[in-house]
Amino acid sequence: MADMLATPEDLASLLERDDLDLYKATMLVECATAVVQAAADGQRIVEVIDDTAEITAGTGQWLSLPQWPVQSVTSVDYNGAALTTPAGYRLRGTRLWRRCGWSDCPLDLNVATVVYTHGFPAGAQKLQFARQAVLGLIRDVYDNPGGLKAEAIDDWSATYSALSTQMDGTPTLRAALRRQYNRRQ
Repeated sequence: MADMLATPEDLASLLERDDLDLYKATMLVECATAVVQAAADGQRIVEVIDDTAEITAGTGQWLSLPQWPVQSVTSVDYNGAALTTPAGYRLRGTRLWRRCGWSDCPLDLNVATVVYTHGFPAGAQKLQFARQAVLGLIRDVYDNPGGLKAEAIDDWSATYSALSTQMDGTPTLRAALRRQYNRRQ
């Protein structure tokens, strides 16, 4: 299953409906979550337990992990050998530190395989802005999948918000997501 920053039940509550097509609502939530995470510098901001990353290590003492926030590191293998803490490495924020550096020779391509848990756990306050963004992207899409701006039948007419029918979000929303989930926090 794909990442979901909201649930189909959240969408049903927002729309004040109890007859939503679960498959359609799930697909919209998954797609909007992908849009939000892409706008957040490609970070999977939802919690991922025991994710594996293979990182080419340089000559420095610091090795940056690709996803954040980092909750814990389960294991680190360096060139096929398991490292242990605290002698082998130390976790500091989103980076691993190794006293003797990550490479003996500047021309070697050494690989560190890291198994770690990252992202925010379900229900974390930090996820609320992303949840709101997901629901904001899809609230008008569920009943208007064609992206109509207006429709009329006899003497009835309706006008839809043009921006909310687009699943890519506004430049302002994308900038706010980058600010909220920027790696440097």
